[in-house]
Amino acid sequence: MSFQPFVVGSGLSAWTLLKSTIGTQKAAFGSNYVTQSDTKYFSDVFDTLDTPEDIVSNRRALRVVLGAYGLSDDIENRHFIKTVMAEGVTDPSALANKLSDRRYRALAGDFDFSKSPPSHKSIADLASRTVDNYLAQSFEIEIGKTDPDMRLALGFKRSLAELAQSATSNKAAWFQILATPPIKEVVQTALGLPTEFSKLDIDDQHQRIMEKASQVFGTDNVSELSAEDVVEQMTRRFLIMRQAKSGGQSTSLQTALVLLSSIPKRE
Repeated sequence: MSFQPFVVGSGLSAWTLLKSTIGTQKAAFGSNYVTQSDTKYFSDVFDTLDTPEDIVSNRRALRVVLGAYGLSDDIENRHFIKTVMAEGVTDPSALANKLSDRRYRALAGDFDFSKSPPSHKSIADLASRTVDNYLAQSFEIEIGKTDPDMRLALGFKRSLAELAQSATSNKAAWFQILATPPIKEVVQTALGLPTEFSKLDIDDQHQRIMEKASQVFGTDNVSELSAEDVVEQMTRRFLIMRQAKSGGQSTSLQTALVLLSSIPKRE
């Protein structure tokens, strides 16, 4: 029996209900046959993945690997993914280092076949971490089939803290936010930045989004913004702004403004 996501309503009401049922829903998703079969298979074959070709030619393994990095849509782009992993990240001219989306650099860093042995052979917990990330992101995809905004909200809640921990500096963290489309979409929407914002030069985006974060939340420190209570505030702002925009009515916007004004800045 396949997993059936349970999302009722939209916006904040849907988010509140989803959070209250998230444990049960994740357990149901993790225990369904397809999910268990894929994750067990990947764990069994992980040690035999010696080349990029071993991964891209094995659709089940590739599905788990790409799913773990939020790149499931690239399942048919096998030559591209093969090149990303084959070139790795050590050489500044490697393909992954040229791409604006940091998810490819994360993939190429963990599965770097430009090294001998390849990096995934020396990362002790990579197999289990890949499975865990695949489960988390696959669950979010299923939720997103019912409500795409809930998928973005779940992913944001999971990934901002990870980004904050991995960044070498606060400046780098903001560049990573701008280079990770799902996170950027939530932050940009929560801060009320228009769609035209993305057309600006990247350095201009970087400066403006940090300034806006300071105005709205009282800080531009990503480590502070990744605290659980602030992530919740940002998520709620994102959902309110989305709902107001989809309503397209002044009453919706007025309601949003009232709700937004009730969210305190972080001290």
